[in-house]
Amino acid sequence: MSVKIIYKEKDEELFWKYWDELTMDASYRYFSTNLKTYNYCGKNDKSFIYLVNNQPAAGVFLPMEKIDKFFIYAPIFKDRSVEKEVFHIIDEIAIKNKIKKIMFEIDPLEDYKYNYLQKYGYLDAAILSYIVNLTADDLLAAARKGCRNDIKTALKDKDFTVFFIDKDGADYGIHEEYRELHKKCAGKETRPKETFDWQFERLKEGKAVLLGLKYKGENIAFSYFEFNAGKGVYYSSADDPDYDKMHLYHILVYKAMEYLKKKGVKRLDMGQPASPSPQFNYYPDNKQMNIALFKRGFGGEFSPLFRGIKYFSKEALQKDMEEFADNYSQTIT
Repeated sequence: MSVKIIYKEKDEELFWKYWDELTMDASYRYFSTNLKTYNYCGKNDKSFIYLVNNQPAAGVFLPMEKIDKFFIYAPIFKDRSVEKEVFHIIDEIAIKNKIKKIMFEIDPLEDYKYNYLQKYGYLDAAILSYIVNLTADDLLAAARKGCRNDIKTALKDKDFTVFFIDKDGADYGIHEEYRELHKKCAGKETRPKETFDWQFERLKEGKAVLLGLKYKGENIAFSYFEFNAGKGVYYSSADDPDYDKMHLYHILVYKAMEYLKKKGVKRLDMGQPASPSPQFNYYPDNKQMNIALFKRGFGGEFSPLFRGIKYFSKEALQKDMEEFADNYSQTIT
């Protein structure tokens, strides 16, 4: 058996070629066009492909980020027999580059039964995701009563119109409206324009859809979803804050569910925030808690979002434990 390592920093073109082979049946989280948006976090990147007999057996996305709050996606395997060796290489990279900690999360749509990261010295930091079953006969009936009523009200209101753009009608101008509304909604530019352009590339590839909501002829809200191999993810939304009391997203999410079901998507991950309470390294504010509550209104079920943190620095561990103590103590009455 011959083993070869392809490092992204040494041969980026070959790295992405093998990566795309490994992730053909994965959710959008592992798409190269998604992972490339991490470039704005930092340029030092130790990602690699593990080849066995010239065939990709595993892929590891390992950007060296300056911001220590981001969980990155756990290694993806075609051959799990190489798992131990792959994690050994990750440890060697961390030690050599004086990394303080590594934070991995496992895609909840991959249906792992346990947090396998613990086998390799990672502390469990699991939270909950929320998954909606799109194979149900009646998607509306499964929704929470209040959510269902808001959807029905919007469906009857002739002032509301829902539209979408996908690969068959990719409109960059509309996509730019979504980006500008995202900035207006947040009150600032939260990420570079390049990351939105990568989203538009996935849309043109037939791996994403952007839904828009018109009110009296004016575009006032957008929601963006990505999908692949029967798996969908609620990625992003933006609305005009002048209309934020109108329960805009209920109808958008419902129409997206209908669209994705027709595309063969069976399970929709509502994305974070979805976990209902603070946990280690997860401290949602009131706004995020309300968003999580909204996402749980569409008749899905909780599913574990396995996360793991491995510390290579006592200082980093102490810092995170102090942050956890400060945040968790606020929930004690």
